[in-house]
Amino acid sequence: MVEATYEQQRLHNWCQTPAAHLSGSEQAPDFIERMGIATLYPASPEFPNLFSAYVGDPNAKTDSGWDTPSGELYTWRWTLGRQAVAYYSALIRRRPTWISWSLLPSMLRLCGELRSPHELYHTGQLSAPAYQIIEALEAATEPLATSELREQAGFPRGTASRNLYLKAVEELEALMLLAKIFPDEGNTMYHVLVRQHYPEHVASAERLSQPEALRNFLHSYLPQAVYANPKSLAKDLKLPLSTLNAAFEELLSGQQVVQLSQDGKNIGYHWRDTATVNR
Repeated sequence: MVEATYEQQRLHNWCQTPAAHLSGSEQAPDFIERMGIATLYPASPEFPNLFSAYVGDPNAKTDSGWDTPSGELYTWRWTLGRQAVAYYSALIRRRPTWISWSLLPSMLRLCGELRSPHELYHTGQLSAPAYQIIEALEAATEPLATSELREQAGFPRGTASRNLYLKAVEELEALMLLAKIFPDEGNTMYHVLVRQHYPEHVASAERLSQPEALRNFLHSYLPQAVYANPKSLAKDLKLPLSTLNAAFEELLSGQQVVQLSQDGKNIGYHWRDTATVNR
């Protein structure tokens, strides 16, 4: 079991305490930049989220009400999206996720697919419905709202077609090939191809090696998270556990982390360089 002091520091860093909580959406851009990655609602115990930071309680439950903190958080997608405060898509456990612009190239290299969709499709690594969405967005002269994208990609109305479309979108988001933007004052969400809409970030990702990208992520993540379990992180990021273990061994040899043990077994690592943590 992780020491209570580490857990308390994590909750403080993640603004999940009454004293440190976010008072409103105006504090969210800085929060996302400091965290590097934050989900909109609770998705994983390994990553911070805006809902828990807003209510200041890691155990608070979400609900479907509009006049509740859950309902207010739902509108933050447009509030923050219109400001383009960060990359927005579904990544951590397929839930809405914000990634800071500074960390985006590293996450594209770690979790995204940098090969072209055409190569992926023609080698059997991208489904036909997902490729239909790719082709529709490539042919469009501007971002497409969901209804426009479904129509132009060949997904007519109907439950079966909708389910096929949603599955294809999920596939593309998991590969970080598709993102969502909020370019106008309305409450409409638009879809874009990451390679087309964020070419500079993709180019930066292509210049990174996987070890460099993983090092960047861990140096962003660990000071705020305080401690980490490689097995859990590997699952959330869909990375080989051996890759995470090697990265932590490098940090251990550099005395940047301390190994946490229970009953003689390694249960994770604690970040030592607390001077970098924003309090």
